[in-house]
Amino acid sequence: MQKNARGHVQDSCTALNEAMSCLQNALQTVEKADNRSRIEQSLHSVQSALKECDSTAQILAQE
Repeated sequence: MQKNARGHVQDSCTALNEAMSCLQNALQTVEKADNRSRIEQSLHSVQSALKECDSTAQILAQE
């Protein structure tokens, strides 16, 4: 059975949550300040994307 839009959005939210967890783990092990900055910037971008994804998932769940 194929997924509908809501299913794909939920999959995206799950993947973003996993990416966020991986980036947080990376912050625990990073040594160079330059790399820490890059990881933090990536983490902020993923958090922003996750916020939008969650919002979209909520809207689709109401329809």
